[in-house]
Parts: sequence; C-alpha cells; structure tokens
Amino acid sequence: MGTKNSKKTTRKQVFINNTRMNTQTVYTENGNINIYPCSFELGQHIVLNGNTASQKGRMITDDSGTSHFMPYAVDSGSRYDELFATTNGEVKRTKKNVIVKLSLPIAIGPMAIVEALSDQIQEMVKFIWSNQNNFRK
Repeated sequence: MGTKNSKKTTRKQVFINNTRMNTQTVYTENGNINIYPCSFELGQHIVLNGNTASQKGRMITDDSGTSHFMPYAVDSGSRYDELFATTNGEVKRTKKNVIVKLSLPIAIGPMAIVEALSDQIQEMVKFIWSNQNNFRK
C-alpha cells in the first residue's frame, strides 16, 4: 500500500492569537450567519492587522447549529487553467470541466449582443478544435 503525499497548506495569520469568546449567533433563512460578542466580551481586539479581517473559506453548519469555518489556503493556485480569451469571454478548464463564459454589456443592444455572441462563439469553437489535446483527460 502506497503512502499519500501530504501537501502542506499555508494559511495567513488573521487573529492575534487563539481566542475563546462567548457570542450571540443569528442564523438567517438566506444563509447569512451573524456572530456578535456578548456584552461582557466587548473591548477585546482580536484581528491581527487593523479593525477588520476579510476571509474566504468554507463554513459547515450542522443541524444543531454547531458551525465550523475553514479558511482557504493562501497562494494555493487557481483551480482553473485559463486557455483562451475573447473580447468578452473566456475558455478555461478544471480537472473535470471545460468552462465557456461570455459576458456582454446590455448597453450595446440586442443586435450587437447577437453579433458578439456569434463571432466570439466561433472563435472559441475554432480554438477548441485546434487544441483538442487541452480537452482530453
């Protein structure tokens, strides 16, 4: 049985140190979770640099309300390989999918939108046909 290579992920320090704090938590129907320190906890400063920390990650909440937030690793690379770009679009690839995206401004009007779609989709199709190795496992 082979051993699995463990990939060490780095996470930047967000808080001054490990801190336990009593809080009031509000779970809203739309998925927002708001966490407020209890009044006797006010006055603590826990964020390392400045007054706020913005974090990207994944929050998992059990039916009991127990929640765990795991920040994403810093500088772990993109999950996409960008393969081709048009004026308003892009073709990129993940391990399992090809993503074709076009984003056009409404202000150019319906006729220009149709023309841009037609032209840029043709560009993308030509790219995919001429680079078929990028679309195999």
